[in-house]
Order: sequence, then structure tokens, then C-alpha cells
Amino acid sequence: MNTTKGSDNSLIGSSHLLIAALAWGGMYGVSKTALQYLDPYSMTTIRYGCGALIFCLLLLLKEGPQSFRFDGQFVRIWLYGSCGFCGFSILLFHGLKHAPAEHGAVIASLMPLISALISWLTHNKRPDKTTLLCTLIAIIGVVLVISRGEIANLLQLDSVKGDLMIILGVTCWVIFSMGLSQMQGWSSSRYTALSCCAGLITILMANTVASIVGASTLPTPEKITPVLFEVSYLILAAGVLAVSCWSSGVAKMGALNSLLFMNMIPVSAFIIAALQGKAIHPMEVYGLMLVIVALVANNVLPRIQRADSVCSNNIC
Repeated sequence: MNTTKGSDNSLIGSSHLLIAALAWGGMYGVSKTALQYLDPYSMTTIRYGCGALIFCLLLLLKEGPQSFRFDGQFVRIWLYGSCGFCGFSILLFHGLKHAPAEHGAVIASLMPLISALISWLTHNKRPDKTTLLCTLIAIIGVVLVISRGEIANLLQLDSVKGDLMIILGVTCWVIFSMGLSQMQGWSSSRYTALSCCAGLITILMANTVASIVGASTLPTPEKITPVLFEVSYLILAAGVLAVSCWSSGVAKMGALNSLLFMNMIPVSAFIIAALQGKAIHPMEVYGLMLVIVALVANNVLPRIQRADSVCSNNIC
């Protein structure tokens, strides 16, 4: 009976993680369209202003009003929320104004490897040789996607600037994701809702400054109406649904197993681009495959090594 229950949890967890990855994969192309009418600051404010309300409602229904306490952790939650919801979104949207959507999706799939590198820098936890090798292979894959096999393409400053912004944005999201482990006794729902509310303060401040310097304009109905579907997708599908499914999936499958589903983000993005009639360069496909192989190897090889070690100790 326990085996059946475990199997059911794995099936539910896998389906939730797949939904999250597919929703995030579609986010990049949708964002490119929305950015034709809205600036990154206005779009971020709309997305997470609405998202914060929905996250809070879900938290209220799930854990009750007593969960809306910061317990003296407001500054820490504000910093994590500012990274995850303000830094990630604004930098991502700015990057997508200069770089193709598929580039953003491939870079986003590097989150597990970026996480390992951040742990190395902040906690002196040096990644093993397998992770370092996989990181190198993944970087080569990303370079192939960005350059399409032509080194001269790497000198196109506009696209490179966009890619670098996306890398910084993804790094902000990794920092936000790693923050949950620092909040002992906090559920993922509470962490997400309260950090989103705290991060919204920074988003509004950034939007105000951008408006003063002329980098942002008021999102009027005339601007929102043409991209109402795209904005709704960013709020509901790539925001609330994806984050909720991801948290649920990680709880059921564990962080290590869940990271494999990050591979579906660039895959779904490339499939959507192809369905939209965009020409996919062979070198982009080769680069994508290198990134996927690196991510899978980084997840699977350490397990094989641990299994061999246990087997040797037990004289299999």
C-alpha cells in the first residue's frame, strides 16, 4: 500500500513539475509580444501586483490569517523578494527586448548549475569535478545557441547585452529560490506570498524612478488591451500556476529529481518558436542538446557514483 501511495505521489509530482516547466517555457515568447506595448517596469508591476493578491488569497485559504507574520524576518524576506520578483522580472524583460526568447529559455535552464556556483562562492562548497565539467559543457551549449556557431555573432553588442541581463535575472531567481532553505519553519506558500508582497515595494519604487526618468509610462487600457492574453498568461500561467505547481512538485519529488524538469523549459520554448514559424538554426539545436545533456549528466552521474560507493562498502 505504501508503494502505491509513493507511486501516486511521484505521478502527481511529475505532472505538476511538467506543467510548471511548460508554462515557464511559453513565458519567453509571450513576454516578447507584450514588450511591444508595455515597458519592463509596468509589466513587472502589473504581473506581480496581481500575483501578490492571488498568492495571499491562496495562503489565507491554505494556512489561515496567522501565516501573515514576518516573525522579525521582514528585511531578509524583502531582500529575497526584491531579488526574485523585482530583479528577475525587470532584468528578464529588459534582456528579452534585445535577445531572442529562445536564448532566455536556454539560459533559464542553467539554474541548477548557477545554484551550485553560488553555493561555492557563498558557502565555500566547491562543486565536484562532475558538476564543473557539466557546467563547462552547458556554457559551450549556451554559446552555440547564442552565436549559432558564428563567433562574429558574439560581437553583436545588442544581443549580448540582452543575454547578460537575462543571466543576471536568472541569478536573481536562483538566489530567491535558495532563500527558502534559510527560512526554517516557513512553508513554500508562506515564503512565496510574503516575499512577493515585500518585493512589490521594490518593484513600485523602481517603477516610480523609471517613470521620473522617462523609462516607464502609465500602462493605459489602450496599451494593455492588445496584449491582454499575454499579460494574463504572465500573471496566471507563468506566475501563479507555475510557481504553485513547482512548489508542490518539489515537495513530492524532492529538489534533485525536480531539477531534471528544468530541461523542458528550453525544449518547450523552441517547440513554440517552431510552431510560430520561426527558423531554428541547426547550431541552436546542437547547443540546446548540449545544455540538456549537461543538466541530465549533472543530475544522474552523482547518483551512480553514490550507488557504486554504497555497493562497494557493502561488497555487492
